[in-house]
Amino acid sequence: MGIVDPNGSGAVTFQAFIDFMSRETTDTDTADQVIASFKILAADKTFITADELRRELPPDQAEYCIARMAPYTGPDAVPGALDYMSFSTALYGESDL
Repeated sequence: MGIVDPNGSGAVTFQAFIDFMSRETTDTDTADQVIASFKILAADKTFITADELRRELPPDQAEYCIARMAPYTGPDAVPGALDYMSFSTALYGESDL
């Protein structure tokens, strides 16, 4: 309520409601958007490393991802490679991530 009624009047104008709902619906990421973001962080590789995550993300977000990403097992895998594609897809499906 504080977002749409910053002065605490207890009333929300229609315009404030529309502005809030517009922000809420446009800020929703899709798995493809998240994958594209990880791909940028990974310099276009099909995997990402814990060091890259720690360098590019806030510490709590990096550790969350590292703890939940499966090892990447593709033909171009390096030791410690993490699978950001399956992680991103799982965030938007039926998963306990």
